[in-house]
Amino acid sequence: MRDYPKLRYGLEAFPVEHEGQKMVLLRDRIGFSPAPLLVSPILAELLLRMDGNNSLRDLQTHYMRRTGELLFSEKIEAVLDMLDKHFFLENERFLQRAGEEVGRYLQDPVRRMQYAGKSYPADAHELMQQLQGFFSCACGGPGTPAVGTDERSLVGLVAPHIDLQAGGPCFAHAYKALLEAKTPPTTWVILGTGHEPIENFFAVTPKDFETPLGMVKHDADFCAALTRLAPCDLRAGEYSHHREHAIEFQAVFLAFSQPGASIVPLLCSFSLEDWDSRQEYIDSTANLLKELAVARAGRVGFIASVDLAHIGPRYGDRFRPHEGTLAQHLRADLELLKCLEACDARQFIQILRRERNQRRICGLAPLYVLARILAGRAMGKLLDHSHVTVDQDNSLVTFAGMAFYATEA
Repeated sequence: MRDYPKLRYGLEAFPVEHEGQKMVLLRDRIGFSPAPLLVSPILAELLLRMDGNNSLRDLQTHYMRRTGELLFSEKIEAVLDMLDKHFFLENERFLQRAGEEVGRYLQDPVRRMQYAGKSYPADAHELMQQLQGFFSCACGGPGTPAVGTDERSLVGLVAPHIDLQAGGPCFAHAYKALLEAKTPPTTWVILGTGHEPIENFFAVTPKDFETPLGMVKHDADFCAALTRLAPCDLRAGEYSHHREHAIEFQAVFLAFSQPGASIVPLLCSFSLEDWDSRQEYIDSTANLLKELAVARAGRVGFIASVDLAHIGPRYGDRFRPHEGTLAQHLRADLELLKCLEACDARQFIQILRRERNQRRICGLAPLYVLARILAGRAMGKLLDHSHVTVDQDNSLVTFAGMAFYATEA
């Protein structure tokens, strides 16, 4: 209700500096709103109290206590109008907008690219040049691939989903393994990190993925079998794919590295608490993926699109990372990566439980599923391990590139 305003789910706020002033950027993580909002810190504090339990008078009282100034009704109404215009309030107008957007996505046979021109070039020629450049040793890349010379059976990759500008060379390390494989899988199940909670923890979207380099086709038969045989509805959270970048970035690299390959786009999103309470269901879904892949006799591989640690004020820490902090977290990453090389899903999850995932490993779900699927069938090799600083407070993200080869040979 207007008298008890409530901000809707899916918004996030970041401290920024604008024209020499400290401000807060409020934006929509899910994509229903066309533009972000820039607000003052005191107004951002007031917005946090818009939880549906505080009346307009309560908000005015809080503002008076914090500033000593009266917040006139006209001013707070103007704030509400601004929020409503951006679909930031939980109300009928937003619900109608959400329904229209979800329906539009589900009816489209193609998952349209969302980050072309933002995270990577929208022009095909420019994108090709950029992707080729990531392989250069001068920028930390792996060097020119010896295409089609590796006799080993490649069955899996780990690649980042960090912005391509930041993690491009690490992507290249992973995709060099694909380019060098003599007989790579023809279908890749992309286990993408779902950055939002997803109903039933997994979401498949049977759509082709649009990229500037052409369409990446989905494997309709695999998607249909997965949907039909899964213990829960894997399309209930399908709209999560609309704005999620984790699979889009892999589709771009696949369009570059293996244009004829098809994909199974599958977002994975569960926490340690979810794993504790629903392990049987999570494992059964991973086992189904394994069974479907085995039935294809080596023609299906898996790509985990993940980042690792998220450290610093941007992610909720009260300290600014320094060189020692970075070294500490890179060492901690290596413990996890060794578990992944051995495809030891149990040890991987136990380490995160021990740490209570305080390092915010956002790839928890896809990495666990990948290790579970490949256990006893493959061994991994760490190809690259890097990081990027994401703001002026030295907040950082770590990530890695890996390749997994079948052990039967």
